[in-house]
Amino acid sequence: MGVIVMSDSHGSFDRVKRIVDSTKDTADMYIHLGDGLEEFEDVHLLYPQLHFVAVKGNNDWGSMEKKTKQLVCGGKRVLITHGDLYRVKFGTDDFERSAREEHVDIALYGHTHCACVEYLDGLYLINPGSVLDGHVTPCSYLCLDITASGVVPVIREL
Repeated sequence: MGVIVMSDSHGSFDRVKRIVDSTKDTADMYIHLGDGLEEFEDVHLLYPQLHFVAVKGNNDWGSMEKKTKQLVCGGKRVLITHGDLYRVKFGTDDFERSAREEHVDIALYGHTHCACVEYLDGLYLINPGSVLDGHVTPCSYLCLDITASGVVPVIREL
C-alpha cells in the first residue's frame, strides 16, 4: 500500500497539487497532518476518486476534522495527529507514549516542520516535514510503502 503523507502546507495549494499530480498513479491514500486542510480539500475536489484523510492542525480554524485519528493501512495500525496536542515541539516522548498505549505500528505527526523518521523498538515515529517551510529541514513529504514484508518510509524533498 502506497501512502503519501504531508503536513504544514500553510496555504500552498500549488505544492499540495504538485505532490498529488506526481504520485496519483501509484498512491493508494493521501494523508494531511494539519495546518493546510483548506488547500488539501481543494486538491481533493480535483481528484474525488482518490482517498484523502486528514486531521486538524492548530492553524486549521473552523475545520471539523478531529485532532487525532487511527487508521489501518496495509494491515498496520496507524495513529495520525498534527502534534500540538502532544507538545512535539518540545520532544516526542508524550506522543510516543500515547502511540504505545494505543498499540499502533506507525505514529505520524507534523507541527515541527522538521522531517524525521525513527524506528523505536517496533514503533515507527515519523514526521514528513513541511510542504511549505524549509527553514530547518528542506520542504518535504513522506512516501510510506506498507507491505506484508514491512514498512518503508522515504522522505522526499520538494
